[in-house]
Amino acid sequence: MKIEALFILYNCRIKMNKYILLIVIVLATVSTVQAQKLNNEVALVVAPLKFGQQSSYQLLYRKSVKEDLQLRAGLRVFVQTDKETRTDSVVTNKGTVQYDLSIGIQKNLLIEDLEFVNLYVASDLYFNSAFNRVQGQDYYGYYWSTGIKPLVGVSYKPFDNIRLSFESRANLNVNLQEYDGTGSNSDQRVSFRPLDQLAIGLGYLF
Repeated sequence: MKIEALFILYNCRIKMNKYILLIVIVLATVSTVQAQKLNNEVALVVAPLKFGQQSSYQLLYRKSVKEDLQLRAGLRVFVQTDKETRTDSVVTNKGTVQYDLSIGIQKNLLIEDLEFVNLYVASDLYFNSAFNRVQGQDYYGYYWSTGIKPLVGVSYKPFDNIRLSFESRANLNVNLQEYDGTGSNSDQRVSFRPLDQLAIGLGYLF
């Protein structure tokens, strides 16, 4: 009887160890998957002071490559079909199709004793393209520009998968182009605005 009892206890111990090992593996897998999920973020960034302008919003994707380093990619699309405006007997038609593409890098700066708040600096290289219908003309002119947007910001995570951010953006814009139209039409300029936008972002981490 003693031998049978010892054998039963031994088998139970082996089964218990297997269950414990299985639980540890499952927990480790879940933790790893959860950590991997939090490496990505999709955010909607809005400039409230320029809300009436086409450039007031952006869809932003961030990818963590290190604990304090992220890759950024942004997209903005604005489409407004022909709009007719009547002023007394004068009728004008206008419309626009615009998009921005951007890619950049972000460095996160931890604030001591603040676990859920951090500063960050980033720089985005962007390309802007637009088809605009000029007043008094029946065609769409093609315009483009490129530039760099350095920015600084602060972010806060009220929840594990939600991030709020506030950032200040500068803009170094380069526009060197010639386009068809009535007369001579060209833009050859370089402009820099140290305070181009104040933006608020709402991000979802996954």
